[in-house]
Amino acid sequence: MPTRRDHSLPLAPDLTLPARLDGQGLLHVDAVQGEGFSIGATTWLLEVTYHAGGRWKLPGVTTVENGQIRFTQYFECNESGKRLLNLSGIQSFDGIELRKAHCTLDQGMRLLGFKRPPLEDGPLMIIAPHPDDAELAAFGLYQHYAKNTWVVTLTAGETLKRLDKQYLPQLDDDLASACRRKGHIRAWNSATTPLLAGVPVEQLVMLGYFNDTLSAMLAEPDKEIPSHGASGISVSDFRRWNHTSLASDQSPTINCGKSLLADLTALLDDIRPTTLVVTHPDIDPHKDHQAAASWLAQAMVQSQHQPQRVLLYANHLKGVRGFPRGPVFAAAGIWPIAADRQGPLSSRIFSEPLDTETIREKAVAMDSMHDLRARTHLDKAIKQWLAWRLSGLPKSARASFGEHDYFRTHLKAQENFTEVTAEQFMAHLN
Repeated sequence: MPTRRDHSLPLAPDLTLPARLDGQGLLHVDAVQGEGFSIGATTWLLEVTYHAGGRWKLPGVTTVENGQIRFTQYFECNESGKRLLNLSGIQSFDGIELRKAHCTLDQGMRLLGFKRPPLEDGPLMIIAPHPDDAELAAFGLYQHYAKNTWVVTLTAGETLKRLDKQYLPQLDDDLASACRRKGHIRAWNSATTPLLAGVPVEQLVMLGYFNDTLSAMLAEPDKEIPSHGASGISVSDFRRWNHTSLASDQSPTINCGKSLLADLTALLDDIRPTTLVVTHPDIDPHKDHQAAASWLAQAMVQSQHQPQRVLLYANHLKGVRGFPRGPVFAAAGIWPIAADRQGPLSSRIFSEPLDTETIREKAVAMDSMHDLRARTHLDKAIKQWLAWRLSGLPKSARASFGEHDYFRTHLKAQENFTEVTAEQFMAHLN
């Protein structure tokens, strides 16, 4: 018997409609009515209950629109329960067919609709704890709004624990030099990769604080926190490609929370974004990612500017690997957990659809990030090959644009966020 496990978030959709499948797998829903609902510009989630009894073959549901396959969303093997099927990107509910593989679906379903936020109403500012976080979570989103997007990266990601982990073997002979060079490379990545999407170079900002120190800075904001990589590294070293002055540039910048807060507050006042994009503090367990959200909330309190909304993303999940499931181009499922603190941070979903060409361009952007150019060890490669053979997926589904796991998990047909007001975000974290 499959294990019963329901996935749930405290969702508050703008529209809820009953839905059902007929004997041919066609989806039937009531007519979508209401002001502001454009089917193609709405986040649509179909709440279903699935059952998959097999241990190896990957269960999936393929969405077909007027005879054309759009995407397939994959679920856990040998489980059953409530799931959210992401339909975002379809243009009409006429002629939607759901094709099931290695699973069944109960007849009772609910269609949840969330209006798309008006992201064109002003600047969009993405807060990336490290180089590559913005690309993993939101490349498609910031490409859509490229000319009006700012990418602010908080840390250089310079930590290197061993010399044999350098991007280029034997490039540096001591750990301090290797860490400094890694930070320079990743800072350069953050200053150039968004150019591929058309983001102006003047709107790419590297704060240059040290990797894995944001939470310690939060605990003691007046204290200088050294780099975990090596001593003698300067925050200013990683700002060389900035075209925007920072508040802490006026004096020797040290790695402390007081400087970080001043920089973020000044950027909010100068850029005056209507939309902020940052990591979800309740879902993403990475300490730097959680601290990034807290630092942003503090800066919003001090800033003279009030954004309209905050979009929250998660690049990591606690105890869950390989999510969203499935190969490149599959649909992106919603996080398979409930938020630790049930509340407004997880009540609204915004899903940005990505077409095939955008997904390919995102792959190029990810490949430009040195930290994602991982080489898979032989034992892991064998396990991946065996898992694919047992999954029941076709040979074409094994293709990947890179060896790092993110080239499978983050190259999907949608990018997912939750949406909250600025007031809700600040109240939750302050």
